[in-house]
Amino acid sequence: MKPSESPYINPGTKTIRFLLQNDCASHVSLSGSFNHWAHDDLLMKPDRDGMWQIEIPMLPKGIYHYKFFVDDKMWTEDINNPNREPDGVIGFSSILTI
Repeated sequence: MKPSESPYINPGTKTIRFLLQNDCASHVSLSGSFNHWAHDDLLMKPDRDGMWQIEIPMLPKGIYHYKFFVDDKMWTEDINNPNREPDGVIGFSSILTI
């Protein structure tokens, strides 16, 4: 994977970086099966030009579902990750395979 892709698994640093482009958000968090879908746990940091990012420690091998929670009101999948499946409501969950 390229460092600009999301999620980016970095075996050298044993981390996973997630990116989201959203120019209008005031805060964004990462939420998924790896943190019991807590939406106030993994807060993303704003970067230049509306890019949000977070880097988390490497997860154990497995398949994980995740989404971004924007401004405490909107769930969105990772549009940079083509691996996704219906979430059972009205959208999609992104899939991360380690």
